[in-house]
Amino acid sequence: MLPAQLLGAGIMVNEYYNGSGTVGPGTKMVKDEFIEFVITEPTTASSLASLTFGDSNDATSQLGGVFHFDQSTLQQALNNAHLSAFLPGTMLVVAGTDLGAQNLGYDPLNGNWGIQLVAGQGALDAPETKINGNISIGNKGDTVWISSTTPTRNSDTSGFISAIGHATAPGLIATTVASVFGPQNILPTTIPTGTAVANVGDTTVSLVATTTPTMGAANGGQNSMWIDGLRFVGLVSAPEPSRSMLLLGSVGVFILRRQRQGGRHA
Repeated sequence: MLPAQLLGAGIMVNEYYNGSGTVGPGTKMVKDEFIEFVITEPTTASSLASLTFGDSNDATSQLGGVFHFDQSTLQQALNNAHLSAFLPGTMLVVAGTDLGAQNLGYDPLNGNWGIQLVAGQGALDAPETKINGNISIGNKGDTVWISSTTPTRNSDTSGFISAIGHATAPGLIATTVASVFGPQNILPTTIPTGTAVANVGDTTVSLVATTTPTMGAANGGQNSMWIDGLRFVGLVSAPEPSRSMLLLGSVGVFILRRQRQGGRHA
C-alpha cells in the first residue's frame, strides 16, 4: 500500500549512485553520481518543474543540496515525443557532467522510455538560498528525496513524496523517512564509492547496495515487473496509431517476465 504522501504524487526515487568524483563547476552535483526517478502516473513538464529534490548530509541529520527540474528542458522532451505528459514507467535520471550528455530523445511510443538531465543544464540548483549545499552522496549515509514543496529549512521534510537512503546511525532526516514511508526505505549500511542503492521492489520499496548500477533502466526482478506494468498502463492512454502494436509488445514482455520470475521460485 502506498504511503499517504505518495498517493497522487506521480514520481518515486528508484536508485542513486555514490561516485568518487568532485562537484562539477557551476553544477552543485558530484560529476560521476546520479539519481534515478520513476514516473508512476501521467505527469506534465510543469508539474515536475514544481517539485524539488536533493539529498542530505552524510549524517542524514539535515538536508544538503536542493535542486529543481528545468521546465523548458522537460517540455522539449515532450515535444520531441509528441506527447503532452510523461507516461507512467518513464525513467528520469539526473546525472553529473561526467556521465554523458543530456538525452532528450524521449519516445516511449517507439520504445525509448528514458530521459537524462545533466546537473547545471536540465536539473538546476533551486533558487532558494536557505539550503545551499551540493548533491554529494556520502559513504557513511545519505537520504535522497523528492518533495512537492521547496524546503524552508534544512530539517524540513514536510513536502516529501518519496525518499530512500542508507545509514547505520540514522539522523533526523533518515529517521523521519523511516517513520513516514517505512523502515525499508533506509538501508542499514554504509556504502563505499562505486556503489549504488537501488530499489528492487515496487511501490513497496526493497533496497539493495550494488556495484552494478543500472542508470536509466529498471533494477531487475519485481522492480522490472512493476515498471513494465506501469508502461502497459501508460500505453493504454497513448495516442494512436502506434498504440495497438506497442500494447501487444508490452503484454508479451510482461508475460515473459512473469514466467521467468515464476520459474525462479518453482
